Amino acid sequence: MRKYSLRLVKFVFVSVICLLPFTVQALDHTKPQMLKDKYYKEFWEQHFLFDDGTFVSSQFTVANFPWPVGKEHGIMVATLVRPDGKRTIIKNGRDLGKWNFDSQKFDLFIHTHRIKRVGDKIDFHIGKVDHNDVDVTGKMNVPAIDHARIENKKGFMESSFYLPYFAGEGSWKIQLNKKQPFVSGAGGVQGFGTHVLFTGPVGTLLKNWLRVSGLRQQDNDQPTPFLSVIEKLDGSHDIVLTLKDAAGKLTRFSEVNIEYQDIKKLKKKVSYPTVIKLKANKGEENLTGTIRFTRKIDHFNINDHLNFFERSFAKSRASVTNFRYIAEYDLSYVTASGSQKITGKALSEYQDIQPPKKKKKSRKKRRR
Repeated sequence: MRKYSLRLVKFVFVSVICLLPFTVQALDHTKPQMLKDKYYKEFWEQHFLFDDGTFVSSQFTVANFPWPVGKEHGIMVATLVRPDGKRTIIKNGRDLGKWNFDSQKFDLFIHTHRIKRVGDKIDFHIGKVDHNDVDVTGKMNVPAIDHARIENKKGFMESSFYLPYFAGEGSWKIQLNKKQPFVSGAGGVQGFGTHVLFTGPVGTLLKNWLRVSGLRQQDNDQPTPFLSVIEKLDGSHDIVLTLKDAAGKLTRFSEVNIEYQDIKKLKKKVSYPTVIKLKANKGEENLTGTIRFTRKIDHFNINDHLNFFERSFAKSRASVTNFRYIAEYDLSYVTASGSQKITGKALSEYQDIQPPKKKKKSRKKRRR
């Protein structure tokens, strides 16, 4: 019995050691992991702002859904919001085979929508069938910025900005309705791309998520900020705050404190802040100031984009409400060589996450 137990312990120990590198390695941004977990969900989400004020977001998602949708399902949902506030939704869902990826390089497509990397460039294409199209191309010249892994008994979440401080060129073309001609635009694009992997219910891993991506101004050599704040269920925060200077050098602050102010409360316990105060340090360097949401781009709940059939299975999942804004930041950056005022605009999003409602247990009538 002792020999058998010792062998079993050795086997388990060796197995854990062999698996360890795979569980702690960096998130692979080139392809989905295709995990078997019930709540497995992995997506690449892009937020792009054109020079003309047009906002485009897209999410390429691979997930395991309940019947009748099924496992290994691919979904692409994109939103285009014109400066006048008019919104166009482009979405498609496909089974494996009608969506796919290249295991050797970053090349992912869902129906006619594609993310593809060629050298140091990355191309995004959305649309085609209904002639609503978005094309964006830019360089991947800033390393990915990772959040810490969030984990509990029900699963884990890994997230990374695989495309921080993105800048490129793009074009878009949409038809608001069949009675009107197509409208289009083209020009410079700025924004960011996020890669997220879940194996547990979203509502059991985080409460909200703030992202603020500074927009670089022409003929301005000020550093550009990038802020991401994930609030976990216990009220603690995992915060990423960086500054990128004109030469491309990245400074990441290790001690960051934030305070949400002027909080707007909506129905169903949903809320969002419009003012963010921050204080950060890295050695002798410190950054303090305020970020304000100033121009609304879009407010929506993901369920707003689903049809009746899709809503029926979404009820078992968390409710995510998105608040997208152009923000203005006013920061003070102090280093050993002096202080500097940093001001500008940013592309921002705050997500409020509400867990699914618990089903009320029906009381059975006692028989007399």
